Parts: sequence; structure tokens; C-alpha cells
Amino acid sequence: MKQTNIDQINIILSDTLQKVIDKEISHRQANMIVKITSALSKNIVNIDLKKRIELIEQVLLNKR
Repeated sequence: MKQTNIDQINIILSDTLQKVIDKEISHRQANMIVKITSALSKNIVNIDLKKRIELIEQVLLNKR
């Protein structure tokens, strides 16, 4: 599976907005894309936060 980052999500959202403006896709299709990218964005943030917490825990354990 391909990895997606926040920058790619922003590009997807920008492209989606432009397609709606150009009437290439419907508002319904755009809404679904926004929902998916929002879920991806939250997931990426949660994974990043988890990695940071694990790193801090590891550093604290090593200092003991």
C-alpha cells in the first residue's frame, strides 16, 4: 500500500476544489473525497503523535 502524507492530502484537497469549480466532479463526489482525506489526516497525526510518545518513553527509559 502506498504511504500518504499531509502534503499529499493537501494536494488532493486542492485538486478536488479545483475540479468542483471547473464542474468536473459533483459536490457529492467532492464531499466523499473530503471525508476520506479528513480521516487520513487524523490517522497520520495520530500515528505521528504515537511515534513521538514512544521516542520520549524510550529516551526516559534510557536515562534511568
